[in-house]
Amino acid sequence: MDLMPTLVNLLSRLKRKLRPEPIEIELDVVEQLIVQHLLLVEQASFEELVDAVLVSRPTANQQQVRLSLIRFESFRLINRILHPEQEPGKQMSFTLTPDGRRLKAVIPAVPRSRIQTWL
Repeated sequence: MDLMPTLVNLLSRLKRKLRPEPIEIELDVVEQLIVQHLLLVEQASFEELVDAVLVSRPTANQQQVRLSLIRFESFRLINRILHPEQEPGKQMSFTLTPDGRRLKAVIPAVPRSRIQTWL
């Protein structure tokens, strides 16, 4: 039995798993502020993220933050962490995934406009 084709197949699947195809992502200012805050504190509740965004962008609202978090989850850039022992409203927090932390290299110190990047 020839093991070479099997080994090549396994290696190619491993490579795809470790280095998936890059995806293009566009981040608006609110999303950049969310990433900045999570890079700074590592884990934050929804309310903390809203507060962090509103400090820099007073025209933003909770709905924009909520939609950004949903979008980040679909791209696997954040993880939800449940805390059932906490009081209602603070039972969920968010952290960046390793892919989400890679955004550190492209987020400007003071976000002012949309950016487009590859992950």
